[in-house]
Amino acid sequence: DTQKKRMRNNKYNHQARRQQLSKCIRAAGLIALGMIVLSIQESWYYSSSPSTNFDNESANGDRATVKTYSNEEESEHQHSSFRYQFMHNHHQKNNYHHSHSSDSEDPLDLRKRLKRALTARPPAFERALMEYVEKHKSATTVSKKDSENHKYIIYVSGGNDGYGNRLPGVAMAFLWALLTDRVLLVHWRDTFPNPASWGKLFQPGLEMDVDKLRDSLSDKILQYVPVGSSASCGNSKKGSSSNNGCAMIIRDDYAKIASKELNQQYPEKVLLFKSDDYAMPLLVNNEHYKDQVKSLFNNKHANVFGHIARWLLNPSPKIQKTVDRTFESLGKYNFGMHLRMQKPMPAGGDKGVKVPEPEVFFKFARMRAEALGFPASDTVFYLASDDARARDRATEYFSRRGLTVRFMEGIKFGNDGDRTSVESLQNAIAEMRVLSMCDEIVGSYGSSFSAVAASWGAITKYDIRADGSYWNTAWNEPCWRFASRGHSTAISDAASLPYHEGCHEGMSTFKDWQKSNWNKGKGL
Repeated sequence: DTQKKRMRNNKYNHQARRQQLSKCIRAAGLIALGMIVLSIQESWYYSSSPSTNFDNESANGDRATVKTYSNEEESEHQHSSFRYQFMHNHHQKNNYHHSHSSDSEDPLDLRKRLKRALTARPPAFERALMEYVEKHKSATTVSKKDSENHKYIIYVSGGNDGYGNRLPGVAMAFLWALLTDRVLLVHWRDTFPNPASWGKLFQPGLEMDVDKLRDSLSDKILQYVPVGSSASCGNSKKGSSSNNGCAMIIRDDYAKIASKELNQQYPEKVLLFKSDDYAMPLLVNNEHYKDQVKSLFNNKHANVFGHIARWLLNPSPKIQKTVDRTFESLGKYNFGMHLRMQKPMPAGGDKGVKVPEPEVFFKFARMRAEALGFPASDTVFYLASDDARARDRATEYFSRRGLTVRFMEGIKFGNDGDRTSVESLQNAIAEMRVLSMCDEIVGSYGSSFSAVAASWGAITKYDIRADGSYWNTAWNEPCWRFASRGHSTAISDAASLPYHEGCHEGMSTFKDWQKSNWNKGKGL
């Protein structure tokens, strides 16, 4: 009996071992199959998705985490460890391919792609524009009665201000309108002999000129709208003390823009915003609107003007035709040069100083183009200037070196450029737009024209200073001239202040500066 019992036990033990071995074989088979499936999944994942960066620090972190797993989690950890090793190896393989393929990438083409990315309209801003267009049409095209249902901000330009001073102000007024649920209108005042109206310069697809909208607005709105050369708002006084539905905002009121909730500070139906400067930093750094601004412009404050300009300042058909014709004459790579020769550069003094010789600009542009690798055969140097003699000097300098320089056709010259005809004023906008489309810009220090062109094209430009040195602006926005005159204290910690406090030092105009003969000694 004992022997039979021992035989039965051996038989059962043998069967148990066979069953256990069978289970182990099946388990091993399942594990192998699972690893194959996982490998296929990972291969598919990486062929259809951007690779994830894994550095040594994160790898060490994964390994450190592994050691804390309990026995029950060992199987899951082994799976994760395998997955990490696969992804790490795949990433290393991708890096190998990238390191070889990047050698064939053209860095100049990458710069072109970067500019397209920088100037692309942010999705949140696109949505805000679509909503604004509907609001604007409701206020100006439905009925006079409907116009009473909206609040307005009217940009009021200075009659003799250059466009480099005006355009930053109208862009700021537009952002103000977006942030506070207002409708932007424009009172484009000119004291030039033959002024160009807003519509002859810009056509964003909406009528904004108050003179063209007088038949569309209710009398309750029109009573506050300036007429002709006037910049007043009915019987209201300066600032926000008015209780009659209109407030006029001038430079003395700007500090409030940096800290106040603007609808509470200015509850009036109509605001008149007068500006010949770029006080946008006050608005974008206001704690009430800072996050909203960032959400509109891809979480950044840089190039707010540029994004607005590329929609709001859409050139009129005539100007666009000039822009297209001029740009077609340029090259694959274009270096823009803006030489403001007839206006003294601000350099810390009260009366400005003479500008450097034109060749200082040309030498810098040539040096920078060569440093970037612009091939001479595909590169054009584009010159915009207020003085015809700068063109002659440019032709001599570049042609002698086998380089190409181009100018816009039809430009007339006078004191501080030519402002005597509609065509000349339109050409000024066309030159600004062409500069903005170049790959690089070297400008005249303190010139708002240079700064606006660069920001319009999302270009971080270089400036030639009064002493002939050059300065990288490091911020692609127009210059806030009054930041260096104590107006920046309201936003003393803003990241952009080093640029704004350094982009314009001292006065660049003074009494009878246009009549002075300061430049004759240098043959300009």
